[in-house]
Amino acid sequence: QEALVTIRLLDVLCEMTSNNGQLEHLQALPGLLETAIDTLRLTHLAGKQTVNVFTATHAMTGQEEISHPAVGFKAHLIRLIGNLCYKNKENQDKV
Repeated sequence: QEALVTIRLLDVLCEMTSNNGQLEHLQALPGLLETAIDTLRLTHLAGKQTVNVFTATHAMTGQEEISHPAVGFKAHLIRLIGNLCYKNKENQDKV
């Protein structure tokens, strides 16, 4: 349940960064991009260390894979990072 709440919050951030009026302010926030990158890196690392919910080879079938919290979590982080880098050379250089 907590994972779903976190994904929903990430979804809100993704929507906010999709809005040009709010994008500049969010791109300038100190630490937002770095935190998103670090979280994605740690999530990826956690999946490589042991077989767990973040493991790429985690056994899932059909509809379960699409609605799986880990898949949504990583996808939202990648979308957020992409949005924060959109037309922002400084953030692109950080990534």
